[in-house]
Amino acid sequence: MRSLVIALCLGVLPLIAAAQLVSNPNPPVAAALAVGGAYTAVATGADALYCNPSGLGYSKGSGGRLAYHQPWSLGFLSHMSATGYSALPRNLGAAAIGVQTLSTREGGHTMAAETEVALSHGFLLQEDIHSSLAFGYTLKLIGYDLGESVANENGVSQNLGSAMTFGLDVGATAQLWDRFRLGGTLKNVNHPQFGSNMKRDLPRILSGGVSYTPYYGVRTSFDVERILTGETQFKGGVSAMVVRPFDLRFGIVTNPNSFTTGFGLRWREMVIDYGFVYHPVLNPSHLIGIGFDMDRSLAQIWQAQ
Repeated sequence: MRSLVIALCLGVLPLIAAAQLVSNPNPPVAAALAVGGAYTAVATGADALYCNPSGLGYSKGSGGRLAYHQPWSLGFLSHMSATGYSALPRNLGAAAIGVQTLSTREGGHTMAAETEVALSHGFLLQEDIHSSLAFGYTLKLIGYDLGESVANENGVSQNLGSAMTFGLDVGATAQLWDRFRLGGTLKNVNHPQFGSNMKRDLPRILSGGVSYTPYYGVRTSFDVERILTGETQFKGGVSAMVVRPFDLRFGIVTNPNSFTTGFGLRWREMVIDYGFVYHPVLNPSHLIGIGFDMDRSLAQIWQAQ
C-alpha cells in the first residue's frame, strides 16, 4: 500500500504538451510541437498526460518534465508546465500528475492567469504477441483568474473575478505489431463551463492519429484534430535519429498553415527537447523542455532503499 501511495504522489518529483487551459495554447510538449502536434498515437510517459492519457499504459519506469513556452514570442505571455509519472505496481499501468499555467503580465502586474492541475492514469486492456490495446483518462481542475481592474482616481481597484471547473479527458491507443500505432482522444467529455449568468464553454476536442515506424530510429505520424463546435486541423511529422542520442524532427500543420521543427537529445537519464513553430502572421514560438526518464518506477526505487 505504501508503494502505491508513493507512486501516485508524483508531485515531489523534479517536474513539461495537449492539456486544456481556457485559451487552448499549444500543449507544453516540445517533442510533440516539433512534429506538428501529431502525437496522439505516439505519446508515452510524462507527455501522455497532455496528448493522450492511454499512452501511460505503454510507459515503464518513472520520469518528469519541465517546460517553458512564450507563445508567439509575446513578452506578456508565459506558459509553463511541470509533469511527473511513474509505473504502478501489480500491472496497474502508470499514473502522471501535472501542473501548467498561462499568465498575462504587463508592468509587473498579472492581468489574467489560467492554471490547470491534472491527474492521469493509463493501463493496458489487452495484450498479445502481435497487438495491444490501452485506455486512459485525465481528471483536470482548471482555474481562471482575471485579476484586478485599473485603479480609479481614489486608488481603488476592483476584483474582476475568478472561476474554477473540472474537466475529463479520455483516450485509447492500439498497437499493431511493432510498427503501427493508432490513437484517439476526446477532451472535455463532461462539457465543462465557466461562469454563472454568461457561461463560457471549454472546447471539446476530438483527435485521432496514426504512427508508423518503417525502421529503427525513424517514425512518421499523422493526426486529425477537430474542435466539435469549430475547425479541423491536419497535422503530420517525422522524427529521425541522426545519431543514437540525437533526434531531428519536422512537421506541418493546417489551419493556419505552418511548419515546425526541433530536436531531442538524450544523455543517460536526462532528456532535452526543443520545438519551434513558424506562423504565417505572428512571430515564431519556441518551446523547450528538460527532464529525465528512469528504468525503475518510484515503487521499485522505494523498495530498494
